[in-house]
Amino acid sequence: MIKAHTVPLSAAIAALTLMLSPVSAGETHQHTGAHGGKVVESGHHHLEIVAKDGVVEVYVNGDDMKPEDITSAKGTAAVLSGGKKVDITLAPGPASALTGTGTFKADTGSIIVVTVTMPGHKPEQARIKID
Repeated sequence: MIKAHTVPLSAAIAALTLMLSPVSAGETHQHTGAHGGKVVESGHHHLEIVAKDGVVEVYVNGDDMKPEDITSAKGTAAVLSGGKKVDITLAPGPASALTGTGTFKADTGSIIVVTVTMPGHKPEQARIKID
């Protein structure tokens, strides 16, 4: 009886570990983008995430690295900084970026998890850690 529960539990733990890993959240293969942020693959798009104290900007590019039309896009950002979590709503703003503001410091070690929904696509997620 114990074995019957051990296998599904270990499979669930393995699946949860993979879901929480940096690879699943798009943290691998980062490079610096045109706006000074980190570029992360998020599924169908490349997201350049720029974080400054109180401001998050997300530039959405296609696989060809050309800017996408974001006029109907929406998104959120969860900023983990200084032991606090700040949730930010992202909306189309100037310079073809989804932008949002909140009360946070973009300090070294801060983590930003972005979810972007483009028209005709499922939500995509990416995560960066500020160096």
